[in-house]
This record gives sequence, structure tokens and C-alpha cells, in this order.
Amino acid sequence: MGTLLRLFKEPVLVKEVSSTQDLIKSADFPPFTPLIAESQTKGRGRKGSWFSPPGAGLYFSVKIPKEFFTLAERELSPLSLVCGCAVSQTVDSYIFSQIKWPNDVYIKGKKVAGILIEADKKNFYIGIGVNLNTKSFPKELQSFATSIYLETQREVDFYEFATLLVDNLTWDLLRFREEGFKPFVEPINRKLLWKGKRVLIDNRECGRLLGINERGRAVVKTCFGKIKELSYGDISLRKPF
Repeated sequence: MGTLLRLFKEPVLVKEVSSTQDLIKSADFPPFTPLIAESQTKGRGRKGSWFSPPGAGLYFSVKIPKEFFTLAERELSPLSLVCGCAVSQTVDSYIFSQIKWPNDVYIKGKKVAGILIEADKKNFYIGIGVNLNTKSFPKELQSFATSIYLETQREVDFYEFATLLVDNLTWDLLRFREEGFKPFVEPINRKLLWKGKRVLIDNRECGRLLGINERGRAVVKTCFGKIKELSYGDISLRKPF
């Protein structure tokens, strides 16, 4: 693919798989080898299935041994945001994007990419799905999903995007390993979706999103004036009455 391979081995490129995330969990699938597919029949996201039709997106998974990172860099929230930063940088080559805590990338208020990170005792499993050339979405997704094509009206070259993504992910993961999460805090806060706005926490509690901190946690000032740090959960924009 003509990319910088300082971290990853040569990617395995396939037309279709059931789920890239499930396949890399096999004991004989080598670590640091990205599996990149053009479609999935059983794609998964953090909240369920991931719409993965042929020729419309890029679906990426890679296994990274936990020992690659120091103990301080083994929390899921910072790792998810580092990967989100790499994806957002890649999307920015086509159109400006924002990062939604803890693991999504948005264009103009709609989701264009998602990150799913799973772990067992030995490994992290990083999964990334990006809507490249999706022309239309199922009715239930239309209000909050988009693609680079829908926002730019230009086709995205699958191999070009894959190369850029591997490069950006390489640089960001290596920097995260060497320097920790601190260098990512300011760049992510500059691109953080709904920063400074009133949000709902897990559809229950309202507050104002102040940003993320050096542990990758979302910092919210609740409507009662209490400062909360969220290590997991969901944030949505609070609609005006």
C-alpha cells in the first residue's frame, strides 16, 4: 500500500468478511496486522450492528498486545480518543470533521465514523468503521448518519483513504506510547463536538460539556453546578425546549 510501516505489518485487504473485529480475535491472527474490508455481513459497533454495505465504506480492525503500552496507557477511554483523533485527521483530508466523546467522528453534526475498542487479558482489539461512499442509509439511520460522499459529492478512493488512515494511526499510536495522552488533549478539545454546549448524559442528566481532561474523561458541569468526570457513557446534544 506504499505506507509507513513503522508499527503495522502489511495490511490484509479483503472484499467482504463477517466482522473484521471478530476475525482478528482468532488466536492465529497475527498482532499489528490490520484487517481492512470493503464490506461486512455482521459488522459491529459499540451499540450494536454497523451498516456495512459493499463498496460504501472502510472497515478496519487490528490486534495490539497490551504489553505494547505502559500501564498508564492501557485505559480504554484515552486509547479510543487517540484512534478517533487519527480517524478525524484522515477524514479532514476530504472535509472538516469533529470528535464526539468517547469514540465517534462527525461531519456537520452527523456520524461518519465509529471506533470500537475491546480487550481481553492479553490484547486490545481496535475496530474502525468509516462511511466513505454511502449514497443512502436505512430510514432509521438517516437523521444521524452521513458519509464523506454525501457531504462532498465526491467519490473517495478506498485505497487512498486506507493508506492515510494507517499512516495517521501509526503516528498517533506511537506518540501515545511514547508520550502518553497529554499531547492529544488540546487538539481533541479543539475538535470536540458540542464543547461548551448543553448536553444530556446517558439521556438522564443535563449539563454543559467543558471538554476532556488528561485521562480522556469527559468533564461536564451539571445543571446543579457539580463537576463530573465521565470515564464511559453517552453524551447527546440537549434539544432546546
